[in-house]
This record gives sequence, C-alpha cells and structure tokens, in this order.
Amino acid sequence: SHSNFVSSRGSIGSVGDHAAMSGFADRVKEYHRTLRPKRGDELSMQQVAMFFGGLYAVIHLLQYFDVWTLLILASIGYVLYRQAQNAMQMVSSSGEDAPVQGSSGAKAKTKAAKGKVHKS
Repeated sequence: SHSNFVSSRGSIGSVGDHAAMSGFADRVKEYHRTLRPKRGDELSMQQVAMFFGGLYAVIHLLQYFDVWTLLILASIGYVLYRQAQNAMQMVSSSGEDAPVQGSSGAKAKTKAAKGKVHKS
C-alpha cells in the first residue's frame, strides 16, 4: 500500500509541478519580452559619439592621473556642476517671480544685512 500511495502522490505532484512550471515559463517569457528593447530605445549617433569621446578623454587623462585621483576629481567636478546648475536655476526662477528692479533691491538688502553682521 505504501508504493501505491507514493505512485498516486507522484502523479498528483507531477500534475502540480507541470502547472507550476508552465506558469513559471510564462512569467519568464513575459519578463524576457519586457526586457526586449523597444523601437524608440535605440541609441542616437550623438549618444554614441559622446560615449566614445568620454572614453577617449578618460583614457587620455589616465596618462597623467591615477585612477583614484581621477575619480576624486570627477566627483568634485560633478558636485561643482550641480551647485552651478542649482544656482542658475535659482537665478532664473527668481527672475521670473519678481521684476528685475525688485530682485536687485533684494540683493542690496542682503548686502546691507551682511554688512551689519560683519560690524557687530
């Protein structure tokens, strides 16, 4: 009776396993389909040119700098770039909100306030 139980259980298990495997195969196919590049996802020639230009620049700079020094300089350059970008965004947004004369008056007030702080 033990072998009969195993065989019946094995057949039930195999049917369950087959359904689970087909579900898994369907999920893998769907995942593979989502990973396939879409028509608009091809790289433009400008992106390819910028990549190779950047690769050339890095290899060229590696003649003069160590890898770690280059990474540190790149990090500092990125932080400075972001700071400049945020500053330009702040200037452009303040220019849109108030007239030009009002923003120059606000700058004069801040300079006067800074002068007061330095005197005390």
